[in-house]
Amino acid sequence: MSVDGQGGHGGAGEPGEGADATRRHAGPDSESPGETPGGPYTAPEAGAPGGEPEREGSDEFDEDPDELVDFLKAPRDGSPPYSVVWAPGGTVNTGSVRGGQHMNSHGAAGSAGKRVESHEGPIPPEEILSACAGFAEPAWFPGALDALRSRLLFLAGAPGSGRRTAGLNLLHRRTSSMALRAVDSDEDLAYWFPTGSGTRGYLVDGLLSAPALKAGVVGELRRRLHDADACMVIVLPDTPGLLRDLERELHVTPIRCIPPPPREVFDARLADAVPDPAGRAALLNRLEPGLLDELLAPELVPAQVAELVNALVASAASDGDTDAADIRDRLSFLAEEEVPDLLKELLHDADCLAFLLAACVFEGLDQRIVREEAERLLALADGRLHAVLPPHGTAPGAVSGTAPGTAPADADRPPRPNPAFVFRHSLRSLLHQVRAECDAKEIRSGPGYSYAVEPVRFTRHRQAESVLRHVWREYGQLSGLLTEWLAEVKRDGELTRPVGQVMGMAARWGGGRSALRHIRTLAKSDRATSRHVAAVALGTAAQDPVVASEVKHWLTEWSWAIGWQLRWTVAHTCGTDFGVSRPDLALRLLRTVVRGRDDGDESKVELAARLALAQLFASGNQALVLAQVAAWADSEGPEAGLSLRTFPGLLASDMDWFCEQLLSEGEFTLPIVALVQRALNDDDLFEATSNTLLHWCRTAAGHELRHEAVVTLLALLAEDMQRGAFRLFVKIDRSDAPGLVGVHIARRPGPGR
Repeated sequence: MSVDGQGGHGGAGEPGEGADATRRHAGPDSESPGETPGGPYTAPEAGAPGGEPEREGSDEFDEDPDELVDFLKAPRDGSPPYSVVWAPGGTVNTGSVRGGQHMNSHGAAGSAGKRVESHEGPIPPEEILSACAGFAEPAWFPGALDALRSRLLFLAGAPGSGRRTAGLNLLHRRTSSMALRAVDSDEDLAYWFPTGSGTRGYLVDGLLSAPALKAGVVGELRRRLHDADACMVIVLPDTPGLLRDLERELHVTPIRCIPPPPREVFDARLADAVPDPAGRAALLNRLEPGLLDELLAPELVPAQVAELVNALVASAASDGDTDAADIRDRLSFLAEEEVPDLLKELLHDADCLAFLLAACVFEGLDQRIVREEAERLLALADGRLHAVLPPHGTAPGAVSGTAPGTAPADADRPPRPNPAFVFRHSLRSLLHQVRAECDAKEIRSGPGYSYAVEPVRFTRHRQAESVLRHVWREYGQLSGLLTEWLAEVKRDGELTRPVGQVMGMAARWGGGRSALRHIRTLAKSDRATSRHVAAVALGTAAQDPVVASEVKHWLTEWSWAIGWQLRWTVAHTCGTDFGVSRPDLALRLLRTVVRGRDDGDESKVELAARLALAQLFASGNQALVLAQVAAWADSEGPEAGLSLRTFPGLLASDMDWFCEQLLSEGEFTLPIVALVQRALNDDDLFEATSNTLLHWCRTAAGHELRHEAVVTLLALLAEDMQRGAFRLFVKIDRSDAPGLVGVHIARRPGPGR
């Protein structure tokens, strides 16, 4: 599950006394787990930044396994890279319903291979196709499509009404193009210009500066879009005052995004999920009579209907049955109404309250972790979770100060339960009280070993988020206790991601001018665990367009900070969903965080920046990242070193993409060759780069595209023979690997050979 936090003013952070707990790079004999965000996991090169000494008596590492992966190190000795699977989330209910008639079910923020909604930059074709799949065309859609001929359309709707999905469909249908871009919500359109890169459509999701727009600005915006042969859809909240102002000041009438009837959305979504008519009929026939009519209430928005379709399909796929109770348990929109009753049952049981909150934050993790965190919360609460105090004024669990042999004045009061009694609650009792269960054991992979867990999960899908949002908003004093508890989570990468998500969601729930205050405290901490929690929290908080504006403001400020801690946090945030959905901004921030000094603290910032670049590269932004890496390599600033030290890892992560670029003879062919030359000429980078290329030569045998690309690269290196390329050819020549591609080029006579 996922959630968020609050924050405020941030300037330069102060350098800390303690060393940063930087990821130790996992190799066959190392201790650090990892999962590459888009390519094979590779062992570290010599001289990679090391980790700090263990603290807090823990043998765990304080970096998140999903992001602190040493993706940037090439394979040793030319051996093929290997993968280490680390799945702390297992099969947790981490899906979230956002937007309209599509469901975005994915794991933790920033994890590799998942799709996130684009807020800035090119919108991936996958996101466009997902929005078009199963789209139920509303009654107003043809009129909106016709209105988009004017190049600019304002689309207003409530959350979940399908406004973003409809906007993507309008742009795709009007332009007949997949070349669409997202414009972030805080963009000042008075100073905005089309990119001029062949983009045909722009989506602005949640424009914050709409009240500041003037009629002249709108006219100029339409002219710019006309000159670029492009269209723009601006998505707005369905706020009566805002819509009246737009009509009065701009003389435009926003289209109201009124969703189709739930049944129409259901039919369209189900037809997309189960294309076979016979299969759909069989699935519907297995439903309990009247269940579908009950669930498809008139007030259901498209996002909820999409979730219902997913629940039906998942329930049928899991056991071939469509049990009504199982389907209801999968529907998150039914969780909200159950929260008050659930809390009412637990208000007089501090143990169950603590267990409920721990299960909400750490749902999907092992039951031992959940119980341990519940006990830590109970101890930290120091009576704040107890509805009644024990006799003679002592705190819950405290020992009475009455002298031996003396009866206390209130001895006749009834006894209270002893919170320290070790048999007070069994695991089964706690699970039953909070409406959760322990799933069957799952085998997960650790740093060089496997282990079994019994994950705790709520029976109701997304119950955790509903509970946390309810208690955060309804019980003001609880927020302080929760943030105090979560800020001191132990050094365990399995815990930092859910904690960061909770902190980030809390920022969205709280709002106000200081929504990020508690996250800023973590961001400048000397403790790497706290900083990593802050990075995840910032990415989660920025899913709200309003909070995203504040997140961008502070990340920009922090990227220039004197203290390395804030810049480290900025770098890691750029590798989360925040950066993946705003790659242009992330690259600008990553360029400013590095200082180029080769000391321990600055090397940690650079490593964080390299990891973020790897995440951006793996998330589908290969062209954008490589263009920047190539440009930085020719600069005079510290980003030049960042660029060159990042490149070998990118080269090792996605061989097929590089091969396609080499064969296309396009804009990246010569930059790739130049970067390879420079990396080979650098003594510190030669081993990593040459081992990757040697691995390419091995894997290219029997693969036509790879074979041709490797031969092309080696031939171009041979044309401009430099010291590093010569050393590479010697290495290829001396290799005893059978069928090595490119041996004939390495052995070809030439200048200096």
